[in-house]
Amino acid sequence: MESFWPTILTVSGLLALLLALYSFVVYFFRLSFLSIAVSHAVLAGLALGVVTGLDPTAAALVFSVAVGWLVAFLRRRVGLTEDASVGIVLALSMAVGIILIYLSSHRGNVFAYLFGSLTTVSTADGVVLFFLLLVSAFLAYRYKDQVLFLCFDEETAYSTGIRTGVLYYSMVALLAFLITYATKLVGILLTHAMLVVPTAAAYQLVWHYGKLLLLSGGVSLASTYGGLALAYLLDLPTGPSIVLTGGGIFLLFSLLGFLKRKRGR
Repeated sequence: MESFWPTILTVSGLLALLLALYSFVVYFFRLSFLSIAVSHAVLAGLALGVVTGLDPTAAALVFSVAVGWLVAFLRRRVGLTEDASVGIVLALSMAVGIILIYLSSHRGNVFAYLFGSLTTVSTADGVVLFFLLLVSAFLAYRYKDQVLFLCFDEETAYSTGIRTGVLYYSMVALLAFLITYATKLVGILLTHAMLVVPTAAAYQLVWHYGKLLLLSGGVSLASTYGGLALAYLLDLPTGPSIVLTGGGIFLLFSLLGFLKRKRGR
């Protein structure tokens, strides 16, 4: 196991930075429900890959992106509310996943993704996540104003000529891509928590875009490595340990933010 730790720590750090970067969009554009649907769709995609003999990760990527786009389509074109569209797609994808798992003879391998497992992390994941981080950082810098506009006032952004549809579907696809890999470490049931906690915690203390991203990154890294240490020392599951650590940081930042605001008044 010791020989895998450099890979685990590297992949975990890349995931933490990506989760922090996308946490801003998920938090301010209120995509937490969508992230829940996509993270649960990963299970169906993995099961589909196992049953058909395809690469499970590739099948999960395609399936999760398709689910994310379906939710976005129902919300933007059909006129359903976000919670209704997520509820419908989540139920359908979970039904497909459960049936496929039932038909599969590798149920243990699929269920390992529910709460995260260090044994599923590989060097290839690190390479993919590194390039995803480069692309995401470039897009966040290149289209910063458009993303901020979209997050806080989508209708006005559209009226000013911003291609909000293309931007929205692109963000959903990249988010689904990230969630598929994040489930390997954090788990399907807990990935959406780490897409909300970093920015939610940082927002208790800072409000500027740049400072939010930096502090969110720090929170995500501290949660990830702190959770890994907790899991290793106490022999606990990886995913819950990471989320528990992040929750503790959020409570601490909430207290500090309360004291800061009280002192300001």
